[in-house]
Amino acid sequence: MKHAFTRGRWPAALATLGITIAIGCASPGPPMPPSLHLPKVVNDLSARRIGDAVELHWTTPLHTTDGLDIKGAVTAEICRASLSASAQPSKHSDCTPIKRTLVHPGATSAVDALPAALATGQPALLLYRVRLFNSNDRTAGPSAPAFTAAGAAPSPVEQLHASSSRSGIVLEWKPGTAPVPIELDRTQLNPPQKKSKPSPAAPKSKPTHSFNLVANQAVEVRLQAANQPSDRGGTLDRSAQKGETYRYTAQRVNKVILGGHSLEIRSAISAPITITLLDIFPPATPTGLAAIPGNRSIDLSWEPVSDTDLAGYIVYRQQTAADGSASGPFTRITQTPIVGPAFSDQTATPGRSYIYRVTAIDTTGNESSPSATAQETLPEQQQ
Repeated sequence: MKHAFTRGRWPAALATLGITIAIGCASPGPPMPPSLHLPKVVNDLSARRIGDAVELHWTTPLHTTDGLDIKGAVTAEICRASLSASAQPSKHSDCTPIKRTLVHPGATSAVDALPAALATGQPALLLYRVRLFNSNDRTAGPSAPAFTAAGAAPSPVEQLHASSSRSGIVLEWKPGTAPVPIELDRTQLNPPQKKSKPSPAAPKSKPTHSFNLVANQAVEVRLQAANQPSDRGGTLDRSAQKGETYRYTAQRVNKVILGGHSLEIRSAISAPITITLLDIFPPATPTGLAAIPGNRSIDLSWEPVSDTDLAGYIVYRQQTAADGSASGPFTRITQTPIVGPAFSDQTATPGRSYIYRVTAIDTTGNESSPSATAQETLPEQQQ
């Protein structure tokens, strides 16, 4: 019986072993080819014409076309082509290599100093592409094209200077011979600080109402000088804030359309200037001062002043002689600025005549010139 039982188990055991061997020898699939370590193709190339050069910007990728980290040196090859305005560039348009440079992953830039033939004359279409090569000098191909314009650039803005005024910063420059639009770039050098909320307090801790002050980065604004039939050589920056410091640069910008592309040819950037808008300008002078005698006071009113930094008004009074002529100096009768355009002089003496005038004062303490005068007599009290 023992011998028969053993013989009966062998077929099952062999069958199990066969299944195991079959599973263990399953095919792993077709072998994968080794990675060529080709950097991904640049997908954000841009070109900007400034003066006699073209600034190129793109992002050098972190990974290869296989999704692997790039290892080894990466070289960027920049090519350029000059096209007719009606040309329709294709993926295979001739593009002559003009520069090779080592690059690193991340934001990348390069400058192409144009030859004289491309920096003069009438506007023409320029095409740029970038190819990235690995350490074995192999590439996945060129980027999509970026376009800009050849031709003469506008003359740079010269003699840029600035001064403070009550309405803002006056910017002036040497007028150009052609009415090319001018752009001004303004950078605020001491931007106001902003408050950041504190980190959440730990459970059961006292609530806090303090804030951390975090300085803003420099605030940049682009201003467009008004288009005029001729270059008047100046403009006014009404948005500048008093007490703030700004740096300005200027460029002339010629806009053209070539091959269906709206492009700009910018002049070289002007020398920068820096100015602090000083608050040294008084408010406008109040007008329309009128005096009306009341029962126990002389009531004054005038037209309001619209200055945004107005703190209020100051009232001055002058005594008169018996014949009604002025006698003595004007004396301030409001110790602090009054907010509204009206005042009631309750210190006037019945039977006396007074001459009044009003000034406006701003939050910095700049005081306007005095208004025109108004004269009135407070009647004697009736018995």
